[in-house]
Amino acid sequence: MGSGLPVFLLITCLQVLVIAAVTDSNDLSALNSLKSNWKNTPPNWTGYDPCGGGWEGIGCTGSRITSIVLSGMGLSGTLTGDIGNFSELQTLDLSQNNGLTGILPSAIVNLKKLQNLFLVDCNFNGPIPDEIGSLTQLVSLSLASNNFNGPIPPSIGKMSNLFLLDLTDNKLSGTIPVSDGTLPGLDLLLKARHFHLGKNQFTGGIPSNLFSSNMSLIHVLFDSNQLSGSFPSTLELVQTLEVIRLDRNSLTGPILLKFTSLPSLSELYLSNNKFSGSMPDLSGMKVLTYVIMERTQLQGPINATLFSPAQLQSIVLSNNQLNGTLDLGSNYGSQLLLIDLQNNSIGEFAQGTGYSKELLLLGNPFCQKMPSSEQCIVPQQPNSSYATPTENCVALSCNAQQLLSPNCNCAIPITGILLFRSFSFSDFQNGSYYTPLQAAVMASFKSDQLPVDSISLSVPLKDAEDYLEVKLDVFPSGVSLFNRTGCSVITSQLNNITFIKLPEAFGPFLFKLNTDNYFTGSNKSSNTGIIIGAAVGGSVLMLLLLMAGVYAFHQRKKADQATQLMNPFASWDQNKANGAAPLIKGVLSFSFDELKKCTNNFSEDNALGSGGYGTVYKGTLPTGVLVAIKRAKQGSLQGSHEFKTEIELLSRVHHKNLVSLLGFCYQLGEQMLVYEYIKNGTLTDCISDKSGFKLSWTKRLGIAIDSARGIAYLHELANPPIIHRDIKSTNILLDDQLIAKVADFGLSKPMDNNEVHVSTGVKGTLGYLDPEYFMTGQLTEKSDVYSFGVVMLELVTGRKPIEHGSYVVREVKTAMGNQRTKDSTNLDAILDPALDPGKPPKGVEKFIDLAIRCVEELAANRPTMNEVVKELENIQQLAGFNGNAEMVSTSTTYSETTEGSFYHDYNKKAFFEYSGTFPHSEIEL
Repeated sequence: MGSGLPVFLLITCLQVLVIAAVTDSNDLSALNSLKSNWKNTPPNWTGYDPCGGGWEGIGCTGSRITSIVLSGMGLSGTLTGDIGNFSELQTLDLSQNNGLTGILPSAIVNLKKLQNLFLVDCNFNGPIPDEIGSLTQLVSLSLASNNFNGPIPPSIGKMSNLFLLDLTDNKLSGTIPVSDGTLPGLDLLLKARHFHLGKNQFTGGIPSNLFSSNMSLIHVLFDSNQLSGSFPSTLELVQTLEVIRLDRNSLTGPILLKFTSLPSLSELYLSNNKFSGSMPDLSGMKVLTYVIMERTQLQGPINATLFSPAQLQSIVLSNNQLNGTLDLGSNYGSQLLLIDLQNNSIGEFAQGTGYSKELLLLGNPFCQKMPSSEQCIVPQQPNSSYATPTENCVALSCNAQQLLSPNCNCAIPITGILLFRSFSFSDFQNGSYYTPLQAAVMASFKSDQLPVDSISLSVPLKDAEDYLEVKLDVFPSGVSLFNRTGCSVITSQLNNITFIKLPEAFGPFLFKLNTDNYFTGSNKSSNTGIIIGAAVGGSVLMLLLLMAGVYAFHQRKKADQATQLMNPFASWDQNKANGAAPLIKGVLSFSFDELKKCTNNFSEDNALGSGGYGTVYKGTLPTGVLVAIKRAKQGSLQGSHEFKTEIELLSRVHHKNLVSLLGFCYQLGEQMLVYEYIKNGTLTDCISDKSGFKLSWTKRLGIAIDSARGIAYLHELANPPIIHRDIKSTNILLDDQLIAKVADFGLSKPMDNNEVHVSTGVKGTLGYLDPEYFMTGQLTEKSDVYSFGVVMLELVTGRKPIEHGSYVVREVKTAMGNQRTKDSTNLDAILDPALDPGKPPKGVEKFIDLAIRCVEELAANRPTMNEVVKELENIQQLAGFNGNAEMVSTSTTYSETTEGSFYHDYNKKAFFEYSGTFPHSEIEL
């Protein structure tokens, strides 16, 4: 018998297991294929029976897999064509997995029974498959916050059951498809309630036949695109509409719409367009609460009936050409809290109307005559101080990473941002709005019996695109943290807006999961499935499995010893004081061999630059993705705890204007960070003409706005807030469309929410360094504002901060004079010659004025970064540029101004002059 008997008996065991398995063999094969292409899959994905073995995230009906819900699991990899083999699948939710990349395979159109497809906030790219419309059972299609490009497939018009269409925040382009007798279009989606197409690159007009009286839409969100043409008057046919967002486009002509035909309309956003004519008539609107129409070029007098809708709370008409006498009349709505008419041409204001709420007239001729009038005072921005109150908790001390819940329990919550795309109030600190929101979210969780103790809402903030951002903490019930399944189900619930019945004050939202290391995955093999299956076979099989288990244990021990030799950090205990193996959710853990291979053995040809920390290499992953790899040299390595902390910090930061950390390597004594590769190098190169093409005023404005948005995110939405500490032009990189991304958070400093400043050793770069920080050692967000002001001056002058003994800040202040005169001679002296100083571009004076306010000696006199973003957008409008249509560029555009290859590598000296992970001199000269 020899060794043949044990092998025979083991094969018999496996055959019994397969026979006893519940899961359909085709589904099992497809799922195993996905598993082999993903990292960080759930630890219990072992054995041979996903349905019978209770694999996390897998739902079954009988033997067939009918749902795959893996939201927020930290998955990474690609979605292969095997996804099309789940013939009974009804729900697929892979949202909030930033590590999922690549295209959406065309095989997905084979899922004929699919009803819900959620791929929110991943990193998928490429076109949406043309034949996706064959998924005719689909009710919810949400692909928001990815990198999908190309047109909307007309075939989507065949999804006759579609309720939610959410394609927000991608790179989709082309026109909005409508049926033409040959091809279908979105006008055929008569059951749809949501058209969410904002923050893309759509062009052309809004087709007049897109809307009809047979539709049941409540949300039409087309904001932040490149749409042109006239206002779509056929919107009045859709009487169910509640929210219209057409802002941040290039629509023209008069607004010809009978708004009284829309009895349910509560929110209207039309800002940043190029309309003509007078204000539309909004009288008779019974539920209208929120009107934003700033920077629309509307003109003429204002009729008092504009303020009469009974439920109207806010009306913002700033930066237009409205004129005449402002008379609110006596019939203004009793709920009206804010009237913003700043920067118009209003000459008179009829007093004595009795209106006592906020009325803003700054920037009108009226305020030149009556500067001390209360309507002409600069409005004070309230601090975002609201937070869900706690019960009368006794003094409790929570462990590290734990927070105190509103119910006085210490736990680690799921955290993220609720990003509301519309809302109908302006007093963001008024808790009466958030109490019902909190109750609605909790009611949704409780109705599905989810183990949630409480939720906390805090720090509400309106961003530069008129979205409302609210921080959300979800606390577990009865335990210190959610398990993977709980986290995934809760995240999935927050991804589907149809699950939560929101209060009337809140419109549709997107949930952005904080990518903290909430849990870590494991792909280790397990014998659990074998043990369960063998138990059915009786005592003989139990004995055999025991023998196999002993054998497997010894084999596993040998494998662990081999792993330990290759990666001495792999087995670290996370509770040990010397730090944990940095397995961080949202980023990939690369082996040394993987990075060695993708850089051709770290060849000199792939070296992009070097500095005190080591060398940066260009690499190509097996998927074809280009990356930038920062490799620390010996002597620059950090301790394990510091390296892990740095990775955790970088992994939490995700914004389109920040360079993303993709992964790391902590093996064989190496410390490496893997970043996305940015093709067009640093802003310094572009300003100095090393890039081979010139930056127009349009492009410079766009770069300033992009960079400011990235820094504002660090200050106001990162958790905890982050001060960069080294803003400079070499830390601003430009991608292939000249979209700016702020890089190198290496000197960054996390800041507790309740801290005003951080006392720290002075670090930064001379020429950009905040003088108040230099003198006091007290670091605040205004220190970054100062540095950004210097970058703005670089953009407008083309000069380095310190050049030939001259300091650009001092030179500009001297040239402009203490009173900041607007003498063209002064401008000629400081403008970059590439901008044609003889004919200063529109908005450049206000741009310089803003830069000078950013570099004020006293930090208290500087604006916040959010205020900087707002002012830059106003300058962009003043200059006549559309923020979406004209800032996005193509290589065709650049080819007109440059010769040779458009792309180039990072400047070998400038790129990432030092790493956030590796020590460097404290002040760079």
